Amino acid sequence: MYGERLLLRTRNAVLLTKAMNSLTKKILINAPLEKIWAILADVTRTPEWVDGVKDSERIGAVREGKGMRWRESCVLDRQHIEVEHEMTVWEPMAKAVIQSKLPMNGSMTRTLVFSPKPEDVEIAVEFLWDLGIAGMLLGEQKVRNILDQSFENTLANWKDLAEKVS
Repeated sequence: MYGERLLLRTRNAVLLTKAMNSLTKKILINAPLEKIWAILADVTRTPEWVDGVKDSERIGAVREGKGMRWRESCVLDRQHIEVEHEMTVWEPMAKAVIQSKLPMNGSMTRTLVFSPKPEDVEIAVEFLWDLGIAGMLLGEQKVRNILDQSFENTLANWKDLAEKVS
């Protein structure tokens, strides 16, 4: 009987992981594409602009581009979390995909697409996540609201940093 319950729970967990949550955001930044990309590429600077990130360090041998990995120490809704990221797609100044491992078997994928316009650069970001056990404990809608606000803050901070005159 115990083995059957465990198997059922495993099946339920597998079904839950397939139900990804998503948000899509767009922002226009009035700065050179090269400057906007450089901010994204320097992961040691994420505490300057990514909402909730307190510390960031590269891990692994790849220093830039596909395969680059880094770890961040973050605070989200007064909770301290450690997150590991990997750049899985790297098309300079066109597209980047970041895969993140979240606590309690969670994951997040961010796909960023850069579209230069005559006066500025449009960045479309798709966020897909499965918080695993944490999502079940905290409640998916609560987490979605927290992440929505955090993503908005992050994009606004990125815009402010990129548009700042050096």
